[in-house]
Amino acid sequence: MKQKKSCGNCIKATSIPVNNDLLCREKGAVSPDYVCKRHRFAPAPKVATYVKNKCINCENFILNTASTNTTTGLCQLFSVRQFDGAEKNACSKFAPRSESEVS
Repeated sequence: MKQKKSCGNCIKATSIPVNNDLLCREKGAVSPDYVCKRHRFAPAPKVATYVKNKCINCENFILNTASTNTTTGLCQLFSVRQFDGAEKNACSKFAPRSESEVS
């Protein structure tokens, strides 16, 4: 579907917080449905799908089987204390845990 040209989707326009108008670099204050011959479409925003890795997903994280909480354990590289692996972000030595099925 082709997008309709207007100053509301132009790269050269910024919104004015006082009213519903836009401030165009070429024409000054204009309404959002105004369009001029120098119109350029603003690039579509990219959807961020970045997910932070957690310690519990690391190969070096050892789960504590004696605890009632299934996410506590310790890192075999850096830690001597038990902590919640689902809460803490992974370090620079993160290695994804290999999923092996037990039958």
